[in-house]
Amino acid sequence: MDKRTVGATFPGLNGKTYRPSMFITLTLGSYGATHRLPHRVAGKKDLVPCDCGVMHGQNSPVLSTPVDPDTYNYRRAALDALHFPKLVDRFMQNLRRCAGYKAQYFAVVEPQKRLAPHLHAAVRGVIARETVRAVAKATYHQVWWPSHHKPVYGTTSSPDLPVWDEMVGSFVDPSTGALLPTWDDALDDLGADPAAQPAHVVRLGSQIDYQGIIADSDAKVGKAVGYLTKYLGKAIGETYGDDRDELHPAQIAHMNRLHAYLRVLPCSPDCANWLRYGVAPKNSDGSTVPGECPSKAHDREHLGLGGRRVLVSRQWTGKTLTEHRTDRSEVVRQTLAAAGVDMDDQNALATHTDDTEVPRFIWQPIRPGEERSLRYIPTHKEVLAEAITTRIRWRTQYEQAKQRARPPDELPDDINSATDTAASAA
Repeated sequence: MDKRTVGATFPGLNGKTYRPSMFITLTLGSYGATHRLPHRVAGKKDLVPCDCGVMHGQNSPVLSTPVDPDTYNYRRAALDALHFPKLVDRFMQNLRRCAGYKAQYFAVVEPQKRLAPHLHAAVRGVIARETVRAVAKATYHQVWWPSHHKPVYGTTSSPDLPVWDEMVGSFVDPSTGALLPTWDDALDDLGADPAAQPAHVVRLGSQIDYQGIIADSDAKVGKAVGYLTKYLGKAIGETYGDDRDELHPAQIAHMNRLHAYLRVLPCSPDCANWLRYGVAPKNSDGSTVPGECPSKAHDREHLGLGGRRVLVSRQWTGKTLTEHRTDRSEVVRQTLAAAGVDMDDQNALATHTDDTEVPRFIWQPIRPGEERSLRYIPTHKEVLAEAITTRIRWRTQYEQAKQRARPPDELPDDINSATDTAASAA
């Protein structure tokens, strides 16, 4: 594979040299028929209605909800959402192998109206459309986890959950006292079984959108940026709207059914829900309780997407994290300077030495509240309060500086201001 991170260049008829890029949209497969708009079918003159027989309008609230919720595969939809980021990683790996260079991407995971995640990705360079489709069709991710198709505990027939045994330091069966297999033991059993199958396989759907982008095409670039940023300010659970009281019963029911599966399915090897399936989670202890996994993937607001929604390749910008922090700091400094505000020294608490090579700090044990060398030593609570107050002051100064830099007709109605200090907030 070539080490370059940009695509090939192409000469234009106007004498310019172009280095085009791609904007790719990837989706997941179908889990069952959903309500849809009237559409055309080859061989038929008139529009074909939805599978329910209704000619839905553009604003129908039932669009993208299941036609038959009883046959809709909610379990697979939930598992696909939980493992979707891994599928994206696999697709990018395969795409790079076929492209022959380290293609860089900036991607955003967003929800569709049916609440399934899909991906918008800006990719540097162009790869043949047929190649991209072939890679998407061949890409899959296997989840080699212990079986979690049916719960063993917490059911109608077996309502009791495993309990923690302090003597053995592990979870045991609530009735027999038998030790539950640990995560490592369960994986060993899985590896020793020649007929073992992956617990789940995630594949991409057949609907793939591919758009070429060049720097001179402002319309396409703006549209691509709009797709990448459209839903970043919204939770996945707000796909149908911010106010639950205004949602259609079909939308609420669809969300509730999907969330019901996401609440009980395991999201990672450390997930507490493994206890319901007879396996002690990895790194578990006596405080582990099924249904109390800290991952956001189980929340109604995230619906399986508890991790990062912005996926960026390491060499997308060609800069290190330190350089990015420096750039952001410079933007803030320039904004404050334009408003006549001097930015505080950002290295005041740095661990490195100053220009005189003298260490900034001398570490000595202290007693909070005492005075040393005529200097009062603050308590831990006072240090935190001062740090919070400083952050609030910085935010207020920055927001006010941005408002001054805007034309009067572009000022928002809701101006962000922070007036409470840490002391008053406490």
